[in-house]
Amino acid sequence: MSQYVSARAGGDTKVLVVEDEFFIADELRRNLTTAGLLVLGPVSSNEDALDLLEQELPDIAVLDVHLGGGARVSPVAAKLRQLNVPFVLATASSAHELASDPVLAGAVNLGKPTDMGRLIETVRKLVK
Repeated sequence: MSQYVSARAGGDTKVLVVEDEFFIADELRRNLTTAGLLVLGPVSSNEDALDLLEQELPDIAVLDVHLGGGARVSPVAAKLRQLNVPFVLATASSAHELASDPVLAGAVNLGKPTDMGRLIETVRKLVK
C-alpha cells in the first residue's frame, strides 16, 4: 500500500485528493473517509500526485487548481483525463480563469470554501 493511502473506512471508491493547504487537505480527507471513501493522499504537489498515479488508479479526484510555488494542477488533470478518471475542482478560481485552461475547462468546480456534503454527493454521482 502506498505511503499516501489513508485508512479505509469501509469503502472501495478511491478518491485522489490534491490540495496544498494542510488544514483544507485534512478536512477533505476526514470528510471523505467518514463518508466511506478511500482517500489517496492528500498530496500537495503535481509531482507527488503524478507519482501516486503510477502506484494507484483512483476512481475520481478532487483537485485544487493553485498549488504551492505558483504551480497549477493542470498536469495532473491532463493525466487523469488520459486515464479516463473523472475529477472535480475545489478551488476559488473563477469560471473565466478555468475556461482559459483547456484541461480544466468544463470541470465541475465546487468552490472554496467547499461544502463537504455537496462534495461527497458530487463524488458519488460522478463515480456511478
